[in-house]
Amino acid sequence: MLKIVQDEQIIRRCQRQFVKSFRPFADDKIPVSLGHPGASMKARVLWSGRLGIWFLSRKTEEGRYWNAFGTVQPKRDATIPITCEINFPVRGVDRRMGGALARDLAGRIFVVHRGKLGGSRKGVGKSLFADHYRGVWEMMEEGDAETPVAVIGALQSPRLVRQVTQFIRKVDRIKVMASARSPQMEMPFHQIEFRETLVGERYCDIEKDKGAECDHGLVVGDLSESLRRQGFKVGNDDFHDLFITNARKEITTVFQVRTFGSPASVVSSRIRLPSFSLAEVSCGMGRHTSRAARPTRAVRMPLTAPSPKRADSLPSSPLPTTCCSRLSDSASPPVTARWPSTMRARRNVASVEGLPP
Repeated sequence: MLKIVQDEQIIRRCQRQFVKSFRPFADDKIPVSLGHPGASMKARVLWSGRLGIWFLSRKTEEGRYWNAFGTVQPKRDATIPITCEINFPVRGVDRRMGGALARDLAGRIFVVHRGKLGGSRKGVGKSLFADHYRGVWEMMEEGDAETPVAVIGALQSPRLVRQVTQFIRKVDRIKVMASARSPQMEMPFHQIEFRETLVGERYCDIEKDKGAECDHGLVVGDLSESLRRQGFKVGNDDFHDLFITNARKEITTVFQVRTFGSPASVVSSRIRLPSFSLAEVSCGMGRHTSRAARPTRAVRMPLTAPSPKRADSLPSSPLPTTCCSRLSDSASPPVTARWPSTMRARRNVASVEGLPP
């Protein structure tokens, strides 16, 4: 479980680090109007072409650190909407804000979000976020209450900016889905493609490392892009992190990304995907490794173990052995008899100098 950070000095330091991590990605500073024509404010936002988002940060008079993000490339003096806000209180606990800073038992500080999206559109709010967001979930202790929150990323992670960008894109997609006129418009089932909104979980898993789990979506996304560039047709759904299809839209290879490499996790992946080529990718806090297996037809594989029926019959029919016995007390070497216990005995008499064979 996470615990919310309330100390004013720690929050101020974290806010500075949060904003500082985005500055190297800024390409331009553009004057715009934020909001909508009826209620807007002048501001200068930082646009990043590499990330595909704009961001703005300032401290407000109401006592909060305001961090606004958007996915539309702004034009000078144009009015642009805000996709998402990740705001922090100056001190203490403020449940009216979506964003917060929380610490785990190891002392790591994470950027989290309660799911309060805001906006002027009907139906866009916390319940929509809870129903559709897939990512990393965890319980956060804030005063006398425990709240489920979406864990965006660790503040000290070098991939925090990418994790925040991925979160912003997911929120944007959720808002677009909410404005769709029918469920059929949200997801065309005949179209196979990779959907970032399907990556992650919808529940809290207390046994998984949250820092590594925040990298899960990045690994899946990078793998998808790499395969697409090589000419593969990739997609995903509610049950598979990633898969490859052939020209007939049949799944040929499935990728399951695991943030911990326990044997139970690997076996679980294989049991769930018995009829496809299975590729398992392990990711953690540091180096990312992968291992993949391409199955072939059973008749082409060498036999390395007996079948269960054959294994049961082995104790009742021991393997052949070779033994040596002296024929009689009067016999002397090299006159001996050798035979496998399961074969007919035969007598081998060696020739001796001076005697007939």
